[in-house]
Order: sequence, then C-alpha cells, then structure tokens
Amino acid sequence: MQETSGKTDGESRAILIIDDEESLRLTFQLFLQRQGYGPVMTASSFEEALTVISENHFDLIISDIVLEGTSGIDLLRRIREMGVDCPVVMVTGYPNVETASEAVRLGAFDYISKPVDKDTLLKTARLALRQYHLEREKLRAEKENQQYRTFLETIFRSVSDGIIIVDRDLNVIKMNEAGRKLFQELDPEVTEGANLRNICQADALCSLRTDPEKVLRTGSEITEHRIECKTAENATKVLSVCMSPLDDGHGGFKGVVIVIRDMSRDRPRRPGRRSRFHRFIGQSDAMQTVYTMIENVGKVDTTVLITGESGTGKELAAEALHEESHRRNRPLVKVDCTAIPENLLESELFGHRKGAFTGADRDRMGRILQADGGTLFLDEIGDISTMMQLRLLRFLQEKTFYPVGRDTPIQVDVRVITATNVDLKKKVEAGQFREDLYFRLRVIDVILPALREREGDIPLLVHHFIGRIAEKLGKKITGISDQALLVLERYPWPGNVRELEHVLERACVLCEGPTISTNHLPPEIVNYQATEQAAATHQVMAQPVPDVTPAASPGLQAPLPMEERILNALRKTGGNKAKAARLLNIDRSTLYRKIKEMNIDLSVLDI
Repeated sequence: MQETSGKTDGESRAILIIDDEESLRLTFQLFLQRQGYGPVMTASSFEEALTVISENHFDLIISDIVLEGTSGIDLLRRIREMGVDCPVVMVTGYPNVETASEAVRLGAFDYISKPVDKDTLLKTARLALRQYHLEREKLRAEKENQQYRTFLETIFRSVSDGIIIVDRDLNVIKMNEAGRKLFQELDPEVTEGANLRNICQADALCSLRTDPEKVLRTGSEITEHRIECKTAENATKVLSVCMSPLDDGHGGFKGVVIVIRDMSRDRPRRPGRRSRFHRFIGQSDAMQTVYTMIENVGKVDTTVLITGESGTGKELAAEALHEESHRRNRPLVKVDCTAIPENLLESELFGHRKGAFTGADRDRMGRILQADGGTLFLDEIGDISTMMQLRLLRFLQEKTFYPVGRDTPIQVDVRVITATNVDLKKKVEAGQFREDLYFRLRVIDVILPALREREGDIPLLVHHFIGRIAEKLGKKITGISDQALLVLERYPWPGNVRELEHVLERACVLCEGPTISTNHLPPEIVNYQATEQAAATHQVMAQPVPDVTPAASPGLQAPLPMEERILNALRKTGGNKAKAARLLNIDRSTLYRKIKEMNIDLSVLDI
C-alpha cells in the first residue's frame, strides 16, 4: 500500500534527522523527501544537532537514542530547555521500559525500534506532524479568539450606545455600561439576568420583546426604528433601536444583539457634534456613527473591511483609520487591486527577486514590505483572483510572506485595511470568494452610508467643494442659488459624494459670475423628478453607471445598456479611461472592473 503524506494544507514541513550513522541519515532523508516533506536536514552528533536546532525552525525531529557517547534522552532534555516544542521521535536499537518512560516524561511523541522500515517511519512522521499541526492551529485559534474578545470588550466598553445581548429565551446575558445607565432612567428591571418577556410589557418598550422574537424567527436584521418612552421623571426620550441575529456558527442563531441610541441627546446643535472629521465633511447622524466607529476601531490593531457604494469615501475612511491608530507616523500604502493587471498583482504586493520571471531585471520591494510598521490599504478587494485570495489569507495568518522567486520568508508588522463596493457575502455564497478570507478581512466592518442617507449633509458638501474648486480654478465664485441647492438636495446621487464633486466642478467651470445657478447643473439632475426617487434608487443599486448619451431632451430616451454607456464615454474622451470614469461619475477602478466583467471589446472604438 502506498503511503501518503501527512501534509494537510500544502505547506512545507521542516524535519531534522539526527543519527551518527550516515547511511541511516541519508535513507531517512530520502524516504521523507520523496514523500514531499522538506526541507529535510541532518545532523551527525549531539553538538551539531544543537547548533542546527538553534538556527532553524523544525516541525519534527527524529533522533537516534545513542549519539557517540551521548544520549538522545539528553538531547531531548536540552531541546525542551531551549523552548522547542515540535514533536520528537526517538529511534532505538534496544527498547526498554526505562528508556521509553524517560522519553515520554520529557515529551517525546513516540519511539520506534530498529531496524526501522519505510512504512513505520512515514506513518510515525505523518501522525507526529498532524498532531503538531493541530496543536499549533488550536493555539493560534485560542490566541485569535482572545484578541477578538479583547477587541470586542474594548468596543463594548467604549461605545456610547447601549448594547444588550439576549439569548434565544430573551434572557439578558450581557449589557454594557451605556445600556445600564440608560435603563436606570427607563426601567431599572432591565439588567443582566433579567428576561425581556417578563419586564418589557409596557407599550413603549414592548418592541424590545417582540422585535427580538421576530429576528430569531426570520434571521433578518431590524436596521432601525425609533420609539418614544418616558423616564422615571416623566421626561420623554426617543430611542433608535437596531437588532441583529447572533450567529452560532452553524447556520443558526443563539441570540440577538440590540443596539439602542438615545436620540434625545443627538440634537443637531448639541456640543461635540462634528461637521468635519479628518477629510470627511458631514454632520448627519449617519456620519456621526461613522466618525465614532473609526475612532474606536482605529485604536485597535485589527483587520477592517470598509464597505459602501462607489463614491462614498472608502479611501478617506482608510486614511482616517490610519490617522487614529498608533501607526499614524508610519507609512500608509494604498493598492487599487483592479488598477493592476492580475499577472502583476502578486509581484506588486509581495515583491520579487531579480530573474524571478521575464522582465524582472532587478529586485523589487513589494507594497507589503513598504507598509512594514504601518498600514496596507487594499481597495476593491472583492475582485482579486482565487490565487491571490489564498496568498493574502496565508499572509494574514502568518504575518510572513515569500517574494516571488525567494525561498525564505519575510516577516512584517502590517495592519491590513480592505475596501469593496460589492457584496462579498454573496460572492462567498456564489463560490467566487473564499469564506475563510472573508471572515479574516471582516473582523470589523465600517459601513459608509450613501449620500442619499446623509440627511442635511449636501449643503455642507456643496459649499466645501465650491470653495475648494473655485480657488483651484482661480474663480471668484462665492455661493450657490437656493433653487440650485434644492435641485442638488432632491437628487438621489447614484455616484454619491464623488458624483456631487464632479457635478460641482463642471458647474464651476461653466459659471462666469459669483453664484452657481441651475443653468450650470446637468439637465438630468435639474429635470429629475422627486416622485421617481424610489424607483431611481432601486435602479442605482442594481446598475450604478449613469447614462452617457448624445445630447437630447432628458427623459425622452430609454436608458442605454451599460456597455453602450461605457463605450460612448470612451468615444467622447478619445479612449482616456480616467476621463471616461469621471464622465460616468464612477471610480476609475470600477470602470476597469466593468470592462473586464462585461468583456467589452475596446477595438470597436476605432480610436
């Protein structure tokens, strides 16, 4: 029967063979190498073995129990004193109870008797490596779980919203300090250990009982609703309540997470309400939540996934997270994964050695090494290939990587932030994105709201952009008419803040006086009907690229297919993709992705 390797994940397994008999060393080495293990190193003496062990990491050590006057038991004892925890298999020509007992006491995995046949050697090696791999995975998982618990506890303590976690029977199993303070005013009976079914009977708080039951029954989130209730002093409070199912990891739900915000203290003019945060502009409730999340998450050195529609400011969020972290004085390295050809992305990220492939005429430091000590921002992460997904997963697990053409690993200290405007969960379900990588990236996610969800932010953004663009253009534009501002406020903005900025840049270019008017705005925005907003919003979510059609009366033509819009934009710009992306009010990386996804033949442009 053919022996199979004990490797479970495609990684190499380093093995050391210690024996003073050269023929046995070489025979064992040959058997193991043919089985795919490696590197397989050898040592002929006690002293040589200690030197090799001190300079290398091994996953398995196989040692003869007699080594030219010294004992393999002594070697095993010294190995453990050095802190080496890999399995050790002893080989003996004279097995006895005392030797076996001492070897086991010192932590030997097993011992095998001479003469050693091939099958016994490979079977013992496979079992030892498998156990060692499982133990390392267990320790790694325990460490990650502890880090994750510490991270969650930090978030749990620091947020100003009340958080309540209940089990399937609606027993309160966890409540943060903000939640305790809130219910001291509303209902002191809502404490850890209490049951919401028994205490939330009043009309005002009944949703704290009925909504969790609905979440558990349907598995769906309740994003937000607002309820009024009275304090013990008869003051009115307005609470914003969100609920999410607590996944048990096996497709079921073991409880519900309830997040409660006291909207009574979130008045527009309350002290501390911010209209600016790093490079963000906005004072809406949605943006206040984003600011708080970035502040809390920035301080914790963990992987972050930024999600949101195109143009919502994912790069700004990455910059803000970096500035809020202890790495702020170290590099922030940005990589647009869709702007780099797939065959070059591996070299771009991990670097390469001279001669690693055709055209590699010098060593190249990859982006990961450039970010050592700082932050690596990977934009459009949802579009990387399966191979790159695997390489990135291993880097996140080990914090080490191999440049292309190099055999020895490089270890770095890098915080990874990723961003995407696609639904990664759906890509996982469709088999297009690795589930294990998805959960690695989404330790915590920062969700950026669409511009249409940011109530009251458009005037702030409009005046900010006008001032900045007018200065750049050298124009004395001081404001915008009320009618033009109203037009901008009622439009749903499929391209979000980026589209608004481009529209205002166009308006500033066209404006010859001090005030931007409706005449300076695009016809499709001026003629947009508010009654069509719901349908338009739905269309935007499914098909975010706006029409680029020849001049015609807005509303009289059916929307062109997306492929035609892209081709029209490229024709108008002479094939310049950066200008075409601006014309379409989308990010350049999104344009590259659309061209690739739709297999658009650019040769038809005849440019």
